[in-house]
Amino acid sequence: MILQPVFSESWAIIFGLFGLSGFILGWVAQRGNYCFVNAMTSIFTTKSFERFGALLILFGLTALGTGLLVAFGLIPPVDQYFNNYFAGWYILVGSFIFGFGAALAGGCNLSMLYRASSGYVQNWIELFGMMIGTYVFAVAIWPFQSYTMENGIFSTSSGGYVEYLPYVLFHSVSDMSVYLTTMIVGLPLLFLGIYLQMRTRGKWNRGTAGMGGLGMKAVGAKALPGVPGPTPSSIPSNLRLKQDVKDMLLLRKPYGTNLSTVILALDMILVFIVGAGYTFNYLVITSSDGGRFFEYILMPLGINLFTNTPWFNSSLPIVDPSTLMVVMLCVGAFAASYLSGDFKIRIPRDRKRLAIGFVGGMLVGIGVRMALGCNVGLMWTNFGQLGYDGYIFLGGMLAGVFLAVKVQEKL
Repeated sequence: MILQPVFSESWAIIFGLFGLSGFILGWVAQRGNYCFVNAMTSIFTTKSFERFGALLILFGLTALGTGLLVAFGLIPPVDQYFNNYFAGWYILVGSFIFGFGAALAGGCNLSMLYRASSGYVQNWIELFGMMIGTYVFAVAIWPFQSYTMENGIFSTSSGGYVEYLPYVLFHSVSDMSVYLTTMIVGLPLLFLGIYLQMRTRGKWNRGTAGMGGLGMKAVGAKALPGVPGPTPSSIPSNLRLKQDVKDMLLLRKPYGTNLSTVILALDMILVFIVGAGYTFNYLVITSSDGGRFFEYILMPLGINLFTNTPWFNSSLPIVDPSTLMVVMLCVGAFAASYLSGDFKIRIPRDRKRLAIGFVGGMLVGIGVRMALGCNVGLMWTNFGQLGYDGYIFLGGMLAGVFLAVKVQEKL
């Protein structure tokens, strides 16, 4: 089946909008310090669900946005399910390896890219490790994995609409089935995310209240016993809001987690609209490009991986919207870090962190290729596709992050 573009814009406009989307992704992720791995590690280290709740809100908003566009007939359903990957053992195992490696290295694919663009040398090493990991996967794992996929061994063998939840639940891809599935998927994710955030903040508030009068000493020497000192809540909310907006616009203050979440969800929906007719999942990739760049780096040396390595033989060309998005993601992150004064070449004092970053990056490269995508290109995107692979990836990644936290406690 050959998809037809839904909208009639020129390729210049299409590429320009994808570039803008990538720029927004990098800018907002950098200003919001947005990291899927940190959101998960905080569950096991500080028992905080603040950032993990934001992830669920992100998935819920994305599912609602893309699903409603399809349900109301603005985008054909085929654009949601066309490139849904085959589900199988490799998604669970790959996401576990990815989560373990990313937690060791200190960041997911998204944070790895924007931190590398902000001057973190450890993330440069992680990126190189990911390239090597991709090669290891292509040589040692992909032949076996592709065999199991082709023969349906612990995996489906159809992909596409077979992995599409409206079809799974209702055996239909009609507007109504898509609408009902959108509500079933999107609303619980959204409400659960809000609940987890409220629960975490409630614990913080109770912890602060439990300090009793100790908080008075932090207010100032002039505070009298029994007399409330000035607090942020005593400032009119409209003035605080205006000041916060001004500080964020002037890059004096980072974006809040939930503000970043809403902007990122809208950005993903923008990609879905602009890419209608080009397949959604194909366009939102942050991991394949690492392996592909390794291929291009070796070409001047006369080494052509695409001629003798099956995975590279089927990899995507360098001039496509996906690559442009990754490049502009890095540009947006660099611009945000430089203009805000955050950019700085940072080399960890503990040099073993560089070695750990390389090993973690290799595991990330192996894991994302085995899973057929990363936390952005598979997990987040698949929630927007109304598939179920995102749930599998989320479970495997959480397990991998948990193990990495336990391993790091022993180091």
